[in-house]
Amino acid sequence: MPEEPAELTASQEQKIKDAEKELRFIRWDDSGAVAHLTMCRPKQNVINLEMLKEMSRVIDSLNSREDVRLIVLDSAPECEGYFSMGMGAEGYSVQMVFQMMDAFYSVFRAMNEISKPVLAVVDGVASGAGAELAAACDLVIATENAQFRQPEIKLGVFPPLGAVVYPRVIGPRRAMELLLTGEPINAQQALVMGLVNRVVPRSALKETVDTLVKRISDQSGPVLALLKRVIFEGTWLPFDEAMKKAQDIYLNQLFALEDSQEGLRALIEKRKPVWKNK
Repeated sequence: MPEEPAELTASQEQKIKDAEKELRFIRWDDSGAVAHLTMCRPKQNVINLEMLKEMSRVIDSLNSREDVRLIVLDSAPECEGYFSMGMGAEGYSVQMVFQMMDAFYSVFRAMNEISKPVLAVVDGVASGAGAELAAACDLVIATENAQFRQPEIKLGVFPPLGAVVYPRVIGPRRAMELLLTGEPINAQQALVMGLVNRVVPRSALKETVDTLVKRISDQSGPVLALLKRVIFEGTWLPFDEAMKKAQDIYLNQLFALEDSQEGLRALIEKRKPVWKNK
């Protein structure tokens, strides 16, 4: 069994309080090994500047939290039928577009740089920036009711972050078709193209998410963090550079962990490893 999380320091507790204060458009619970970030701007979870700032702030607050293994991103029950309809019209105005883009990038950066895997749970429509947000997560579970839309081309624009993320997630040809046509795709199509990991009936959603979350959160926190870093860099960096970084992390960081040594001992002794998260 994983050991009990260590008590938080005063500075860590202050960061948590700062992250949680005045949250108007999201709900945040990081009291356990799994942090839950729930978008809550009924009914369609239309993204505004404040929501983006709240999201990046709470994710950044986990940087010093070794006890947290995973982040789950979902939408509130009040927003039934919608994951997020993306940015509001004001986000495309000349007055706001620079601020919105900067804030949206900050959320992407926070999710990419955080050492915890991020799991998106999509039950309903994910459109525009909402679909980009799901695509940027490390794992995606969708219900049969999920739908993904990138309609920007029909408005005479394109999703700048999605144009970078989608080719790396689903491949350049599928990304081209998705973004050039602006046609929505259903959950099964998203599964086939690799945009989501699993599609389940709504009735099985909680059990599926809980099972996957437990399997991941039962693992060593530091090993999860290193693995996410290697996969991320292997996806985004040139091949030779990514291979060198992967080898360096594997040889010089992974094997320096107590947990990696414990895993090898457990294998030899034919028992379940007991993680120290060190």
